Amino acid sequence: MSPPTERLVANREIPEHVPLRPTGDVPVIVRVVWTDGTEEWRPARAVRWTSTHVMVAWRDDERDPRSERHEWLRAGDVARSVSWLVGPERASR
Repeated sequence: MSPPTERLVANREIPEHVPLRPTGDVPVIVRVVWTDGTEEWRPARAVRWTSTHVMVAWRDDERDPRSERHEWLRAGDVARSVSWLVGPERASR
């Protein structure tokens, strides 16, 4: 059985100048667009950043530390919180 192939992030973008050391470890929510066109918002951690880009880290499998991945995203695809999420409709009483 062959190992699963890693999904590729289509909206990744490496900044012109990359910080050499980690900048922090801040919980964030990131917009990820996969190469197959699927878009998702997922929890991650911001570990390095510039004024235009953020390196984020997340695990594809929370139980497996080896599944951690690091991706550079544009700052506009990274948020500390969101207020636009809409919860499920409540049933009428």
